[in-house]
Amino acid sequence: MTGPLDGIRIITFTQAWAGTSGTELLGLLGADVIQIESRTHPDVWRGGYAGPIPPAVADPTRRQRRWNVASAYNSVNLNKRAITLDVVDPQGMEIFKRLIPLADVIADNFTPMVMEKWGLSYDVLRSIKPDIIQASLSAYGATGPLREVRGIGGTMEPMSGLTSLLGYEGGRPMNSGSMIPDAIAGLWFAAAIVTALRHRARTGEGQYIDLSMMESNAMITGDAFLEYTANGRVRPRTGNRHPRIAPHNIYPARDGAWLALSADDERQWAALTTAIGRPGLRDDARFSSMEDRKRHEAELDQEIAAWVCEQDASAAEARLLAAGVSAARARARDELLEHPALTERGFGATIEHSEAGTQHLAGVPWRMSRTQPEVRRPAPMLGEHSFEVFEHFLRMSREDYDRLVELGISGDSPPDSGRVSPED
Repeated sequence: MTGPLDGIRIITFTQAWAGTSGTELLGLLGADVIQIESRTHPDVWRGGYAGPIPPAVADPTRRQRRWNVASAYNSVNLNKRAITLDVVDPQGMEIFKRLIPLADVIADNFTPMVMEKWGLSYDVLRSIKPDIIQASLSAYGATGPLREVRGIGGTMEPMSGLTSLLGYEGGRPMNSGSMIPDAIAGLWFAAAIVTALRHRARTGEGQYIDLSMMESNAMITGDAFLEYTANGRVRPRTGNRHPRIAPHNIYPARDGAWLALSADDERQWAALTTAIGRPGLRDDARFSSMEDRKRHEAELDQEIAAWVCEQDASAAEARLLAAGVSAARARARDELLEHPALTERGFGATIEHSEAGTQHLAGVPWRMSRTQPEVRRPAPMLGEHSFEVFEHFLRMSREDYDRLVELGISGDSPPDSGRVSPED
């Protein structure tokens, strides 16, 4: 076994980040995840058919096609197989319906009307396989006045209330800039599917999962909602400060980097003052207790900032950590997988992709005692496993598959071109 979901098969229409990251987590848990695209509508994170190969992955020694080397797509589709199948075409729909009995889960992240329009409602799916689990992730859910409205991470932040909490004191609300609601919704999506699989294993019952991106993100702002409903207080925006702890902020260093630090209790406060060569701060009445430090936080930040601005961030980080103070240099994305906390856990995975080359990506985020998951395969190329899946599960001949390619129902290339074989 390569994970606790070994033996589970998930057929998914998910695209972009939220749905694909959720189904990737299931693939990393050992499930056989088969992702469906069509030649006319490949995953948007493939970046389209036109344009040059991105310089970061360009390799003149390899055959490369733009739609197979997009870093965004390849980072959230590990351990999956990919097929192309035009389910709008009656022949494509007939093939898909033959696959349904072989699946445990059918997943999508469309607006609710799409699966309905295709005639793939939960009632239809369970008429084909009674214990099927249908998992749908949409912006606002399948019911209610916003069911037809589309959304992405950038629109989910204000709609879920997250934007109102981000920003600086006295300033305007701000988005995170990272589309983080997609990743949050993807995690909830995976958790909901695992829960449904557990329920089915115990009862034999399938179910329909209706997950809303807005609601899944509202969960992380629940304490602020409760604060308002309980006492009428609207939580202010406070930048990088903490509601209770001071100091707690991010400060510019001499080398242009930024240093985050926090003194979470009196022991860390004493260690911090010693590490920065200012033990006298402990005797300053303004900073004698956590409550006092919080009350005089602006002055305290000035004291800390004056020390940090004369330091190199990495050296200051090491010095504070050695003293037992919570500290970290803010790192660029390409540095994160080299952080000791992640390398010691073996989190990063070095992947060899036949067109994109060697990639160092985020891997399995869990350590398990019995069935440790692993990265078994790179993100799939467009239609890479179409014939493999159709031949294995549907006993389709090569001749019949080639006919599907000619009709544009399947294939591994743009819709206006013929089939491209691996030998070409």
